[in-house]
Amino acid sequence: MPLVGVTSQTARTGRVNVTPVWGVREPYRAALEAAGASVVVLPPQPGPQLEAVLARLDALLLPGGADLDPHHFGEEPHPRLGQVDPERDALELAAARWAAEHGLPTLGVCRGAQVGAVALGASLYQDLESAGFNEINHDQSAPAPALWHSVALHEDRWLASLFGRRFRVNSYHHQAIRDPGPLRVLAEAPDGVIEAAYLPDHPFYLLIQWHPELLPSHWGLFELLVRASGTRHAAAD
Repeated sequence: MPLVGVTSQTARTGRVNVTPVWGVREPYRAALEAAGASVVVLPPQPGPQLEAVLARLDALLLPGGADLDPHHFGEEPHPRLGQVDPERDALELAAARWAAEHGLPTLGVCRGAQVGAVALGASLYQDLESAGFNEINHDQSAPAPALWHSVALHEDRWLASLFGRRFRVNSYHHQAIRDPGPLRVLAEAPDGVIEAAYLPDHPFYLLIQWHPELLPSHWGLFELLVRASGTRHAAAD
């Protein structure tokens, strides 16, 4: 069974000594296990230790979450920048770079897409509305199962077999990829916001801006990751 590492996020707990708890949101675990994977939670750890763990995995998932510190793409914080987490930033940027360099199948979701892009030299819009994207509200108020806006593919790679060339997604973000760097844009929203991108010449390095873990009809994306991880797992044997 393929092992998929999921980078973790923190919550604070305790009444006297408030300590962080690193974990993974349930929908990601459910989607990956439904696709046939075993989930390995990755907390922050020293570089050599993280690399040793990544080398034993079959795939990597970079999940959604809070904003990425703009320091990592050479900008000062925008007034609308949300909460940042230096430990999580360091963990995920290091994991994404390693995955890109070593051909580890990777799926980035929302924040994970932004991290996966910045790790390779891309930049972000820190706030879409301030950047002039006013035709579509990318931070929907509708409940999680609702679909919000359409997405159009640039090419028939991966997503077309699941959704066709044009489909609808949910949307819970105010940041997005600006300059994709070495990535190739795979899909855009009607206002031009990048909704999916991938790394050419990599087995599977796919970054998507919406939240498929909240949409069982989109869990095929996790099956794609697991299928890529299974290929890597078989090759290792």
